[in-house]
Amino acid sequence: MKFKITGKGKENIEKKKEENIKRGRKSKRKGSSYERNIAKKFKEVYKEDLVRTPQSGGFAKKSVKADGFRGDIVLSSDKEFLLHIECKNTQTWVLPKWIEQAENDCPEGKKPIVIFHKHNTSKNYVTMSLEDFFSLIPKELIIKEQEK
Repeated sequence: MKFKITGKGKENIEKKKEENIKRGRKSKRKGSSYERNIAKKFKEVYKEDLVRTPQSGGFAKKSVKADGFRGDIVLSSDKEFLLHIECKNTQTWVLPKWIEQAENDCPEGKKPIVIFHKHNTSKNYVTMSLEDFFSLIPKELIIKEQEK
Protein backbone atom coordinates (compact mmCIF):
# COMPACT_ATOMS: atom_id res chain seq x y z
CA MET A 1 0.00 0.00 0.00
CA LYS A 2 1.49 3.38 -1.01
CA PHE A 3 0.54 6.73 0.42
CA LYS A 4 0.90 10.04 -1.35
CA ILE A 5 1.82 12.97 0.86
CA THR A 6 0.16 16.20 -0.11
CA GLY A 7 -0.53 19.66 1.25
CA LYS A 8 0.82 20.60 4.68
CA GLY A 9 2.51 17.21 5.21
CA LYS A 10 4.57 17.59 2.03
CA GLU A 11 5.48 21.18 2.95
CA ASN A 12 6.63 20.06 6.42
CA ILE A 13 8.82 17.30 4.97
CA GLU A 14 10.43 19.71 2.49
CA LYS A 15 10.98 22.31 5.21
CA LYS A 16 12.58 19.71 7.51
CA LYS A 17 14.83 18.51 4.68
CA GLU A 18 16.00 22.07 3.98
CA GLU A 19 16.67 22.69 7.70
CA ASN A 20 18.81 19.55 7.83
CA ILE A 21 20.81 20.64 4.78
CA LYS A 22 21.43 24.07 6.33
CA ARG A 23 22.46 22.48 9.64
CA GLY A 24 24.88 20.19 7.81
CA ARG A 25 26.46 23.10 5.91
CA LYS A 26 26.84 25.12 9.11
CA SER A 27 28.45 22.17 10.88
CA LYS A 28 30.85 21.59 7.97
CA ARG A 29 31.85 25.29 7.95
CA LYS A 30 32.38 25.20 11.72
CA GLY A 31 34.59 22.11 11.44
CA SER A 32 36.58 23.53 8.52
CA SER A 33 37.14 26.79 10.35
CA TYR A 34 38.34 24.91 13.44
CA GLU A 35 40.77 22.82 11.36
CA ARG A 36 42.22 25.98 9.77
CA ASN A 37 42.56 27.55 13.23
CA ILE A 38 44.46 24.52 14.58
CA ALA A 39 46.73 24.49 11.50
CA LYS A 40 47.47 28.17 12.17
CA LYS A 41 48.37 27.41 15.81
CA PHE A 42 50.79 24.67 14.71
CA LYS A 43 52.37 27.14 12.27
CA GLU A 44 52.80 29.77 15.02
CA VAL A 45 54.55 27.27 17.31
CA TYR A 46 56.57 25.15 14.87
CA LYS A 47 57.14 27.71 12.07
CA GLU A 48 56.00 25.16 9.47
CA ASP A 49 53.08 25.45 7.07
CA LEU A 50 50.27 23.09 7.95
CA VAL A 51 47.04 23.12 5.99
CA ARG A 52 43.58 21.69 6.24
CA THR A 53 43.30 18.50 4.20
CA PRO A 54 40.79 18.70 1.33
CA GLN A 55 37.50 17.21 2.52
CA SER A 56 39.14 16.71 5.94
CA GLY A 57 41.09 13.76 4.59
CA GLY A 58 37.94 11.82 3.78
CA PHE A 59 38.96 11.27 0.17
CA ALA A 60 42.22 9.55 1.21
CA LYS A 61 40.88 6.91 3.60
CA LYS A 62 40.77 4.11 1.05
CA SER A 63 44.00 4.77 -0.86
CA VAL A 64 47.47 3.84 0.34
CA LYS A 65 48.86 6.27 -2.25
CA ALA A 66 47.15 9.13 -0.42
CA ASP A 67 48.51 8.32 3.07
CA GLY A 68 50.14 11.77 3.23
CA PHE A 69 46.69 13.36 2.99
CA ARG A 70 44.93 11.43 5.72
CA GLY A 71 43.76 13.28 8.80
CA ASP A 72 42.39 16.79 9.08
CA ILE A 73 45.67 18.72 8.95
CA VAL A 74 48.82 17.95 6.97
CA LEU A 75 52.23 19.52 6.44
CA SER A 76 52.36 21.44 3.17
CA SER A 77 56.08 20.84 2.58
CA ASP A 78 57.99 17.70 1.58
CA LYS A 79 59.10 17.15 5.18
CA GLU A 80 57.80 14.15 7.07
CA PHE A 81 55.00 14.91 9.53
CA LEU A 82 54.80 12.28 12.26
CA LEU A 83 51.29 13.08 13.48
CA HIS A 84 47.92 12.01 12.17
CA ILE A 85 45.57 14.74 13.44
CA GLU A 86 41.82 14.48 13.84
CA CYS A 87 40.13 17.75 14.86
CA LYS A 88 36.77 17.83 16.63
CA ASN A 89 34.77 20.97 17.41
CA THR A 90 31.47 19.85 18.86
CA GLN A 91 29.49 20.35 22.03
CA THR A 92 28.99 16.62 22.49
CA TRP A 93 32.18 14.76 23.35
CA VAL A 94 32.48 11.17 22.17
CA LEU A 95 36.17 10.71 22.85
CA PRO A 96 36.26 6.89 22.48
CA LYS A 97 34.73 7.21 19.00
CA TRP A 98 37.19 9.97 18.03
CA ILE A 99 40.18 7.97 19.24
CA GLU A 100 38.97 4.92 17.32
CA GLN A 101 38.63 7.01 14.14
CA ALA A 102 42.12 8.50 14.55
CA GLU A 103 43.68 5.08 15.19
CA ASN A 104 41.82 3.35 12.34
CA ASP A 105 42.62 6.07 9.79
CA CYS A 106 46.25 6.59 10.86
CA PRO A 107 48.84 5.55 8.27
CA GLU A 108 51.76 3.38 9.38
CA GLY A 109 54.64 5.35 10.88
CA LYS A 110 52.48 8.19 12.22
CA LYS A 111 51.06 8.83 15.69
CA PRO A 112 47.28 9.40 15.88
CA ILE A 113 46.10 12.32 17.99
CA VAL A 114 42.74 13.96 18.52
CA ILE A 115 42.55 17.72 19.04
CA PHE A 116 39.24 18.93 20.39
CA HIS A 117 37.68 22.11 21.72
CA LYS A 118 35.92 22.78 24.99
CA HIS A 119 32.90 24.94 24.23
CA ASN A 120 32.33 28.24 25.96
CA THR A 121 36.10 28.52 26.51
CA SER A 122 39.12 29.19 24.36
CA LYS A 123 40.72 25.88 25.35
CA ASN A 124 41.77 23.10 23.00
CA TYR A 125 42.93 19.69 24.15
CA VAL A 126 45.04 16.89 22.69
CA THR A 127 44.65 13.21 23.40
CA MET A 128 46.86 10.34 22.30
CA SER A 129 48.01 7.01 23.63
CA LEU A 130 50.47 7.06 26.50
CA GLU A 131 52.94 4.99 24.44
CA ASP A 132 52.87 7.58 21.63
CA PHE A 133 53.32 10.39 24.14
CA PHE A 134 56.39 8.65 25.60
CA SER A 135 57.82 8.08 22.13
CA LEU A 136 57.42 11.75 21.14
CA ILE A 137 58.24 13.66 24.32
CA PRO A 138 61.81 13.21 25.58
CA LYS A 139 62.46 12.99 29.31
CA GLU A 140 64.50 16.23 29.24
CA LEU A 141 61.38 18.19 28.34
CA ILE A 142 59.35 17.00 31.30
CA ILE A 143 61.86 16.21 34.07
CA LYS A 144 64.50 18.70 35.16
CA GLU A 145 67.24 18.29 37.70
CA GLN A 146 66.83 20.53 40.73
CA GLU A 147 69.45 23.18 41.15
CA LYS A 148 71.45 22.85 44.38
